Amino acid sequence: MTGTSHPGAVRRAAVACGLGVILAAVLAGPSSAALSPDPSPGDGGKKTATREEAGGKAAAGEKAGGRAAAGEKADAGKEAAGERDGGGKETGGKASAAKAAAGNVSAGNVPRLSISVDNGRTAAQEGDRLTYTVTVRNIGTAGARNLHLTQSLPPGLKFVSTDGHGAVRHGQIVWSADVRAGKDVTFHTTAKVQDTPDQLLRLATVACASTGADAKPIVCATHSDELPAGAAAAEAARLAANPATGTLRYVLMGIGLLIVAVAGTLVARRARRQARLRLPS
Repeated sequence: MTGTSHPGAVRRAAVACGLGVILAAVLAGPSSAALSPDPSPGDGGKKTATREEAGGKAAAGEKAGGRAAAGEKADAGKEAAGERDGGGKETGGKASAAKAAAGNVSAGNVPRLSISVDNGRTAAQEGDRLTYTVTVRNIGTAGARNLHLTQSLPPGLKFVSTDGHGAVRHGQIVWSADVRAGKDVTFHTTAKVQDTPDQLLRLATVACASTGADAKPIVCATHSDELPAGAAAAEAARLAANPATGTLRYVLMGIGLLIVAVAGTLVARRARRQARLRLPS
């Protein structure tokens, strides 16, 4: 009926509205604030601390991972650098080994020798015949083949003879010889002293051994004899260094000559006196 209210209808309408509100609330779902129990402050602090701690550990883990990654990169870099250094060292070692090998090859090609030359004298003058002995010894562990041996002929020394199939070439005596390890070879040369220049004080000869005519000598030795000009120069130098000794020497020589003259005069007078006594009166 229009315009008239009925108490039962009003009650039913109110119940329907309440059910609608409840149904709407159920369909909308409970809010987190309404359904979640209120945690105690201690539990919330623990959970928050746990989350923060977990987050800090995670962050620390990330940092540690970053450090580990950085360490791995550094190690990888060091390893790479080590490999490069090692490679460089290895290369340097190979280079050193190559150089050593080259040095060994060179050392192997150049025998270890000793040489001597001597004529058993210390002085010589024009007309003397000098016999030189040249000795080459192999002090290495490998044999030396086709050695080129020479002895010089200085001005004033004339070649006479030699042994060992030696020959004179370009002002020197030349031999060729093989010398086994630990062994030696010996050659002899005879030469005659000629007229030497006045300024030449000593007569020197040089003996050398090499691996070829154009090769650098491996070892050399020399021997020299004093010439008269050298002896005179040495005496003059000695007197100049000690003039008192020279003066005394000349004084003694003068005294000696005076004694000889006086003795000669006395002997002559005595001989004349005896001759007079033998004459008949």
